[in-house]
Amino acid sequence: MTIVKLECLQLRSPQVNPADCDGSADTAVIRITADNGMSGIGETDAPPNVIAALLQVPSTHIWSLSIRDQLIGRDPLEVERLWDVLYQGTIYQGRRGAGIMALGAIDTALHDLRGKLLGVPAFQLLGGPARPKVTPYLTLFPSMPQGRSWEEMKRVCICLMERGMAAGFKAIKMEMLFEHLATDRQLIDFIYECREIVGEERDLMVDVGYRWNNSAPALSVLRSIEAAKLFFVEAPLHTDDVDGLARLADATTTPVAVGELLQTRHEFREMMDRGHCDVIQPDIGRVGGLTEALRCARMAAERGLYCVPHAWKTGLSVAATRHFGAAVPNCPYTEFTHPDFFPSLLRERLAAPEPELHDGCWELPQAPGLGIELCEDVIEQCLAEPITVLE
Repeated sequence: MTIVKLECLQLRSPQVNPADCDGSADTAVIRITADNGMSGIGETDAPPNVIAALLQVPSTHIWSLSIRDQLIGRDPLEVERLWDVLYQGTIYQGRRGAGIMALGAIDTALHDLRGKLLGVPAFQLLGGPARPKVTPYLTLFPSMPQGRSWEEMKRVCICLMERGMAAGFKAIKMEMLFEHLATDRQLIDFIYECREIVGEERDLMVDVGYRWNNSAPALSVLRSIEAAKLFFVEAPLHTDDVDGLARLADATTTPVAVGELLQTRHEFREMMDRGHCDVIQPDIGRVGGLTEALRCARMAAERGLYCVPHAWKTGLSVAATRHFGAAVPNCPYTEFTHPDFFPSLLRERLAAPEPELHDGCWELPQAPGLGIELCEDVIEQCLAEPITVLE
């Protein structure tokens, strides 16, 4: 069994408003085909044209090899080994940034393909089931303020929370990217209002979108909301402020979650050991795929930390994180952006089927690989450039 073809699909919604901050407005989908005709798919959260360009870099020397030369003709069952080969062979043009994002999509596609070739769900090849069901937390995003008042924003958030509870979710995360619309005092009051609305029986998370530039005001707020008993506060400081994040984590009982922008286990090791975060959030497409996300989760488990993956993309990422949540013992939740709560064409229709929620949980996947297929009509509608093909 060998790999005979790799394709990159540059997909972009026909109408994109950057002010919406829609992470699923575009995507780079990698499709890898074996010599028996079976294919696996993966995606990453990076500009699709950048990923396509990286795939066409020619081989120059042992640390700057083309993706094609390292992948075509290889055994698709050797997924973890191929990750190491590609990482080592693309150190010059890869290592971090878009290079790791391309590797992330390739790796996830290989996991999908391996599962299909062997006729088993991908999570079975990640170590088997760690739990009988997977519990998604619902991410609620009212979009950016875009001229709305503070009272209008609060009303939209409250409506979303009420709908999320009615849908049966066991945990909810409110995106509070309010920028300068709300003062810190107003933010504190609203977090307590959210806790009262969702009640004590549900876990509540808050994402403040790198609100603060230094740890002092962030710490004041995190201390003030300790009684709200949040499951975590996401992204209080910039990812690069590792020492500031450590000061927060060490000085408050409000758990600090970090990691949507981090890449490889090496960056997560520093964040855990130097940044002292409480929850790590690898994005499967950004961190380097399922292989590297699993390595990060194991490192977190060794340190007694939760690993709750970030996922704001299409149904491809939903499927990948569902398998991750099924296999990883220290993953109590996976992020879920439901298309009914934040309409987005690629999120709604690119990949199917959509997992069904039962009593706030998902059943373990049963179909081989990731268990999803792409909608050809959506590809035709959203394909921004001709498909990049490596053979």
